[in-house]
Order: sequence, then structure tokens, then C-alpha cells
Amino acid sequence: MFGRPYHDVWAIDADTGERRRLLTRVRYEWPSAGGDWLLSWDGSAYHSLHIATGERHDMTSALAAEFADTGYDTPTDVIPPHDFGPGGWLDGDQAVLLYDEHDIWRVAPDGSGGERLTRGAETGITHRLTRVTDDDEPGIDPDSRPYLSLHNDGTEQRGYARFAGGWANARGEDVAETLILEDARLAGLTRADSADVLLYRAERFDDPPDYFVAGPDLADPSQVTAINPFIDEVAWGRAELVDFTSESGRDLQFVLLLPADYEEGRAVPTIVYTYEILSPQMHSFRVPSERDYYNYTAWTQHGYAVLLPDIVYRARDPGVSALESVRAAVAKAVDMGVTDPDAVGLIGHSWGGYQATFLPTRTDIFAASVAGAPLTDFVSFMGQLHWNPGIAEVSHWETGQARMEVPFWEDPEAHRRNSPIHEVQNMETPLLMAFGNEDGVVDWDQGTEFFNFARRAERQMVLLVYEGEDHGFREEANQKDYHRRILEWFGHYLKGEPAPAWITEGVALDALEEEKKRVAGKP
Repeated sequence: MFGRPYHDVWAIDADTGERRRLLTRVRYEWPSAGGDWLLSWDGSAYHSLHIATGERHDMTSALAAEFADTGYDTPTDVIPPHDFGPGGWLDGDQAVLLYDEHDIWRVAPDGSGGERLTRGAETGITHRLTRVTDDDEPGIDPDSRPYLSLHNDGTEQRGYARFAGGWANARGEDVAETLILEDARLAGLTRADSADVLLYRAERFDDPPDYFVAGPDLADPSQVTAINPFIDEVAWGRAELVDFTSESGRDLQFVLLLPADYEEGRAVPTIVYTYEILSPQMHSFRVPSERDYYNYTAWTQHGYAVLLPDIVYRARDPGVSALESVRAAVAKAVDMGVTDPDAVGLIGHSWGGYQATFLPTRTDIFAASVAGAPLTDFVSFMGQLHWNPGIAEVSHWETGQARMEVPFWEDPEAHRRNSPIHEVQNMETPLLMAFGNEDGVVDWDQGTEFFNFARRAERQMVLLVYEGEDHGFREEANQKDYHRRILEWFGHYLKGEPAPAWITEGVALDALEEEKKRVAGKP
């Protein structure tokens, strides 16, 4: 119930029902495609067990590679392997394909060695196996030439590569040939059933997703769809990837989305959206929609720049980690001349909502903040339930997204240091908070508790409660209402627009229906 789970692995004879325990207390394990081997991971190395003979081998400790995902920033007693496990097996269990940070390794299950097949470390490009057919065969033909996906997380370029020969004979010096690498999100590579023709999808922030077809080398691809042909008639912003250094000295990136009418050198109101690592969203195309209430594109078309900072967390300091990253990212955007330092808004939902609540209690750089379904009290929330899955919050709290590592009583200072409500009296930023009163992930009493504290401390805060809604809003009327109120909130505090009465005076119960009609644009 508490902490990360372990399990035992048993083999059962299908004819006799005889049971035999193969592994005891493991976190990660995978059977081979042919059924001869069982792999396991202990936090630093892969190990193999030959099921028939019981022989065991350390497969990777002697290899010049780091298979543990050392960048994993969630507290755990067993660091997971890159991509949480193997990429696949060659037919006949000849070898297993394992991943380090950038490359693919072909490793013998008997512990006799392995070889790096790609050269991603030298270029900073991550290579991963990608399947282009619906082939249900568990193993990979060693003579085949599977396609590899490519991702440069320093530039957010994506593409595909392929070996000249098959897996069985590939050597490190036979560098996989890059077929296509673009400043776009490329995904969904698929081969036709009856022809050597491939299909993939490409999109960018300012270019909607379309499909392309090409031959096996992906040369001279032809666009075969025009999903949004009107796009050239619409003013659109652009996306940039910016490097910055956090206050703790960590090199990070943020995505900067510029408004459609942006003029170089002009500082504009900026909305900062927070969660975790967001730079991979650089090339995501989002159609403006009022039902998508955190729609970046819609904000840019209202004249805002949007900043999506990467945040890497430290155990027992999730709020402090976010502050160190976000404050440095905002300072960088201000130094670039893009962001007006007096018109910076903050917004997030759930875990991002926690940051949109915590940061205003620790810094005054934001003119306004919007927090959807946030965690607000780092003492009470640890003891709550995730009602939707029906589980206690404690495990998720210590070894999951909250990253607190230990219970409150073992480090009460860390819990208070990262708790929004424990410094609510210092909040100078006007805060808009929204909850559904049937939230099964973050109980909405986290909202009412913070609201009552904030009002008692004479802080400026508005709490929106949507009846019948869960962690994410499903009713169209509520989606649009929340979206429009976000724009009114930022319009007032970031642009100086007149404040609607709901911001300055609240809404009386007998005026609630009229207020809903006003926001909905109904007579």
C-alpha cells in the first residue's frame, strides 16, 4: 500500500500446474520473446535468468554504458532503466536490444557481452526502435532493417533512421543512416500492407499535422493531406526554444510562444504555464478552442506571449525546485526583451496548479495567477484519498509526483517549506482558483481550505467551483466559462482592462445565473 511495489515471479507448468519461483522481490522484469530467458533490473544493471537451467548472468555491468535513467527525478529505491525496459528481442532470443540515454545496444542474454549499435551520444540524438507494421511476432527478424526514431532534445528536432544491414550483423561503425530529421514533430511512421510505401505525420506549433508518404528511404516525401487549409489565412504566432540556467545552476530550456502580432523588441504580457518537462511540446499544434481552457494558442492570439519552462525536481523540495526554475526562466524572457516584467501571469492545473499556488506565496514577480485543482496543504493532503482509483495518497506523495520521499513527521520542515498554505499570509499575487466539487484526484476541500485562509489573511483571491465536475471539466458550458474567466482575470491584471464585478465584488447566490449568462454571451 505504501511505497513502490515489489513482486515475485513464478513459472507454472501448464500441464501439471507445478509452480516454481524464479525471482524474489523484484521491481522490473521482462520475459524474452522466445520464452527462454527472464530479464530483471536492480537499479544499476540488467540480469538474466535462463528459465530451463536456472543459470543467471549479469548482462550489463561490464559494458561501457549507463543503462540507469540517472535523470529520473522522482524519489525511488530502484532507479528505472532508460525507457523503462528493453526495446525488443531478436528472433530465437539471440540478443536483446537495450537503451542507454541516446543509443541502442545489442546484448547477449548469457552475459557474454554487447555492442552499441548507434552513435547518438556523439550527436545528442536519441535513437529508439520504432515498429512500422502491426506484426504480432514477438521477436525481431535479425536480418531485417527496422526503422529507428530520432529525437534531439536540445533542438526538439525529430526524424527517422535505418541501418544499411540487418540487426544481426550491425556493428557500431555501421552508423545508422539518418533518413529525415526536421524542426517538427514527426510521428506515426507506418508501412503499407501490400507496398513498400511509408506514411508519417508532421506538425509544428504554426503548422497543423499533415500526413506524408514516401518510399523506404523516406526521400522526397509527398504531402497527402491538408488538414487545415485555412491556416495561411489566420494570424499565427511562432515557437522558439530558449536555453536558460536555473537559480540552482541547472541548464534547462523553455518554449517561448510569441503572439501572432509580435514585433521584435516589444515587451508584452506573458503567461507562464507550469508542470514538469514541457520543452517537448514545442512543435505541438493546438487549434484555438474555448473548450480547451488552457489553450496556449488562444492565449497568443489574445496578444500574450506564453512561456513553458522545464522544471526538474529535487526530493523533498518540489516547490523550491519549481521556484528556482520558473523565476530564472521569467528573468531570461525579460532580459530578451519579450516579457513585460510588470505583466507576468502564472497558470497551471493539478500538479501545475500546485505551482501556481505555491509560487505566489514565495515570490512577487507575478501580477496574477490561475490555479486549477491545486494541492494547497502539504500536511493534510498527504492523508487524503485519490477517490477515482480508490487509493491512499501516501504512496503517491512519498515516491510519486509529490516527491516528498518521507512522511510529514519525518521531515515536517520540508513539508512546510513546500506547502502553499503555510505562507498564504505572504501572498501578494491575486489568485484565481478553480475546482470541480466532485474532484476525485485532488479533493476540493484543498480549495476551500486555502480560500478561507487567504480571505482571513486579506489576500485577493477568487474561488470558482463547478458543480458536478471532476478533476478535468467535461461540460461544455463549464469549459467555456472557465476559459473566458481566465481571459478576464489576465485581461484585468496583465493588460489593465476593467475588472468585471465577479473579480472585485464576488457574485451573490441570487445573481449567479445572470452572471453565467453574461459570461456565456446569452441575453
